[in-house]
Amino acid sequence: MKYPFKYRLTQKSSLATIAKAVRALGYDMSIGKGGFNFGWWKEDLRALTGRIYYQHFALDENVPEWLNSQLENAGLLAPKDLEP
Repeated sequence: MKYPFKYRLTQKSSLATIAKAVRALGYDMSIGKGGFNFGWWKEDLRALTGRIYYQHFALDENVPEWLNSQLENAGLLAPKDLEP
């Protein structure tokens, strides 16, 4: 199976690479004092509007790990146990 993201994000990943991952997930991102804010809409039929807005704040050093898990969950990055 081919995955759009071949490599995991690391502490050394550029902001452009992080932005590419955020766009692929369909998330919004802003950079604030001390970290990154992410937001995204998710379909939820229990909500009056049929969707719910989620937010996540991550310290700079935690962004790669969190985005990698989001990419894995979305099927955009191979899970760690499948890597060579």
